[in-house]
Amino acid sequence: MDELLNILSGIADDGNQSWRTLPPAAYHSDALFELERERIFNAGWICIGRADQVTDCGDYLSIDVVGEPLVMVRDKEGVLRVFSNVCRHRWMRVCQGAGNAGSLVCPYHAWTYNLDGSLRAAPEMDQTPDFDIGTTSLPQVHHEVWEGFVYVNLDGNAKPLTPQLQSITTRISEYKLDQWRVAATVDCGEYPWDWKVMQDNGECYHHYGAHSETFQIDYPARDVITECDDAWILQVAPSSKSSRRIGDDGLEYSPGNFEPGSGLADWQRTSFTLIYVLPNFFIYLQADMGMNLRMLPLGAGRIHLLADVILPPQAFMVSDFEQRLSTCVEFFKRFNEEDVAVNIGVQDGSHSKFAGSAPLSHLEAHNRHIAWWVASRLTKQVT
Repeated sequence: MDELLNILSGIADDGNQSWRTLPPAAYHSDALFELERERIFNAGWICIGRADQVTDCGDYLSIDVVGEPLVMVRDKEGVLRVFSNVCRHRWMRVCQGAGNAGSLVCPYHAWTYNLDGSLRAAPEMDQTPDFDIGTTSLPQVHHEVWEGFVYVNLDGNAKPLTPQLQSITTRISEYKLDQWRVAATVDCGEYPWDWKVMQDNGECYHHYGAHSETFQIDYPARDVITECDDAWILQVAPSSKSSRRIGDDGLEYSPGNFEPGSGLADWQRTSFTLIYVLPNFFIYLQADMGMNLRMLPLGAGRIHLLADVILPPQAFMVSDFEQRLSTCVEFFKRFNEEDVAVNIGVQDGSHSKFAGSAPLSHLEAHNRHIAWWVASRLTKQVT
């Protein structure tokens, strides 16, 4: 572990000037993952979903973040709240999945919580010394909503997220993302690779190989523009001229399943954009639809992946909506299957005695930044 941290410290100190990956051991070290849990996932901002997934009073959505059970709730005043999903009695999960309820009732001993997290009822607890129902509640978790995406900070000490993303907010304002809604969620379940393998796969260089029959045709890897800042990475992939379509408004747009939204800039109509708010995976945007890929680590070499198809309001109004939505879901499943094969291969290969820190292409600025960002968080006092 000390040798691994020394290597990471060097990457952090020089800004990864040598354009190398992290050392292979970083992708399967249990000890390093515990450090990541503390310094990256507990200390940072993690996307748990969209605010529109809990629109009505009593709507809830439960999710686990690095082993911490959470629940997102809309209370009676319309306020979005995020709580610990662990009962204050004997640690049972209060909620499972998603749904709507007038109160949150633990299935174990029927302790009942109001939608503001306060404890309403605790059967047969009146004889318990020093127990006060009025001072017992589900702990609230620090959260922010950015462009409709809900982010949590588990330790409550992170700097505000929204100011860190201001330059992205300005650049994507035409999409009006806060008005978009989740149309479908694909729960991919558990995958046998490390969260950093998933992040490394976020570059578009692999369009040449893994996506040669999908993305490379419409979005050539060589044309992708990557911009990195401390908290985020932005990639813009222009579509090939031959793949573009003409919308009802007579203007070009990238291949899609719905009509482009109005008011978009030309580059937004003819490209897809990837937004990485580290350390989560990405927000995918094109002129007519998008996806939010939530990548949640389970341990060294294991993740849980959820993919939300998000759409602008006008998309929900078309007569053949379900058919078009199905095409969007199948689009995700197709390119995800291509990624599954290479991510498993990379994770397996990282265990080889011949594996070493790998050189990166100029098209892998994303990877260079990820390696530096991870190394700096694990070896420096970064807030």
